[in-house]
Amino acid sequence: MNKLSDEILNSYLDGELDNQKRKEVEEILHNSEDDRKTFNALKLVHNHLSSIVEYKPSLKITDNVMNRIRNKFVLPRRQNYFVLSVASFFILICVAIITYLVVVIISSAPPQSESIQISDTVYQISDALINELKKLFSGKNLSIIGSIFSLGIMISGYFFFEHQKHSKAHLGN
Repeated sequence: MNKLSDEILNSYLDGELDNQKRKEVEEILHNSEDDRKTFNALKLVHNHLSSIVEYKPSLKITDNVMNRIRNKFVLPRRQNYFVLSVASFFILICVAIITYLVVVIISSAPPQSESIQISDTVYQISDALINELKKLFSGKNLSIIGSIFSLGIMISGYFFFEHQKHSKAHLGN
């Protein structure tokens, strides 16, 4: 049976006992096999714990962490502004096309008289709309519209692949 507690043995290892108590512990360790085994186990742990080097973070750790967090959101914010500007450009083009069609249709519609029936008016307006759409989406205009949409698709593809690359790079973080 052990006569010495772990607390007393730890105090002995740390050199916190007075001379009389230290001599008593040494005598018990000399005479008791169980206490000696416990002491050796505690001494091994004590030596390993004493050899551990304390990690001291740099003084700028908070600044470094905050900068990394801030930088993580800068690129997506810039991409959002760019995507917003490209989307606004396409919306503006669509509004311009619709405005152009409405102006052409209104200017080509005959003056309203009570003798023309509503069905004739609808037919004339829809016919004018179809003719203007044919003009707008033919020949040179079709090439311009196709180029604009191709540019939009390429820009979208670029951001998709950049997002995939960014996500893959930060997957482990």
